[in-house]
Amino acid sequence: MEHRIDAWLVLAVAGILGASLVTQNAVSQVVGTQLLARQLLWACAGMLTLIILSRIRLDHYARLAPLAYGLGLASLVAVLFFGEVRSGTRGWFAVGPLTLQPSEFARVATILMVAAWLGRCSGRRLSAKEAAGVAALVLATAGLVALEPDLGVTLTYLPVAVTALWLGGLPRWAWIWLVILAIFVGVAGWNTVLKDFQKERVLTVFNPERDPYGVGYQVRQSKIAVGAGGLAGEGVGQGSQSLLRYLPAQHTDFAFAVWAEATGFVGATGLLLAYALLLYRIGMAAAVAESRFGLILAILVGGWFAFQVVVNLGMVLGLLPTTGITLPLFSYGGSSLLSTCVALGVVQSVWRHRLVNQ
Repeated sequence: MEHRIDAWLVLAVAGILGASLVTQNAVSQVVGTQLLARQLLWACAGMLTLIILSRIRLDHYARLAPLAYGLGLASLVAVLFFGEVRSGTRGWFAVGPLTLQPSEFARVATILMVAAWLGRCSGRRLSAKEAAGVAALVLATAGLVALEPDLGVTLTYLPVAVTALWLGGLPRWAWIWLVILAIFVGVAGWNTVLKDFQKERVLTVFNPERDPYGVGYQVRQSKIAVGAGGLAGEGVGQGSQSLLRYLPAQHTDFAFAVWAEATGFVGATGLLLAYALLLYRIGMAAAVAESRFGLILAILVGGWFAFQVVVNLGMVLGLLPTTGITLPLFSYGGSSLLSTCVALGVVQSVWRHRLVNQ
């Protein structure tokens, strides 16, 4: 049976988008670009998409998952050959004045496919073949994103795999082997894959004064901006770190620092509460799901969303390395915003088509 859309989830999304628009307007006045108009356009498109997708029955998403996943793979392959290069990453398609980042949408397609795969598994625990299937589905898309190369977006595929394997009841011994494998891959990646500046970002977390005017500059200025906000903030567009452009990547990676400087502890707490409410409503959708597919789908979206929020905030506060992971619905970027609304729209389908006795 179809129910009304979750008003609390929509309220949380609208609150986050509203704070984002205020922030982008302030940043526009500093950097001199039309960030507000573009973000407003994407925000309206995202909300409309969320509402439309919420009306589609969940079983349609399960049937369309393989097609969506195939299109996601095809777009990731195509962007490696025909994509636009930005900051050394070939990850965007230029469509007139707009650009689309297929890795953001491919993540949603991967979540749909993994949920459909697990939804067909009848056992209480995943078999080795089923677990390998989950890993292969995620690694195929994540691997293509890594080839762009885009380390930040690649990392956002990690919680999809981990959450899926956890939901599948992977045995404890398998987790032990996965941890050992992760350590091995991490050591190998440190020595062979990571570039010097990426290593410095990690080392700077443990020693903030290691390179305060080089690799550590971004995090240092971000922490100053957050601290300068105090209790009530310095006012929108009035913060010295933002106004004098000491803070880099104000509209993307470190947008939260701009908001914290402008609105202080009160505004930052309000924004975090909006994220908490959004995650809670995603959890409620999972709790009332009418099918195994819907349950898994909502939890996978929640796991990915929570991971991205925590990593971005950890980066802004200097608790985690700078990885280029944006704050969902808040940082500037049309592809990120729209793909997040697509995922939330599918979660709303889980909510709207829950069982009548729930």
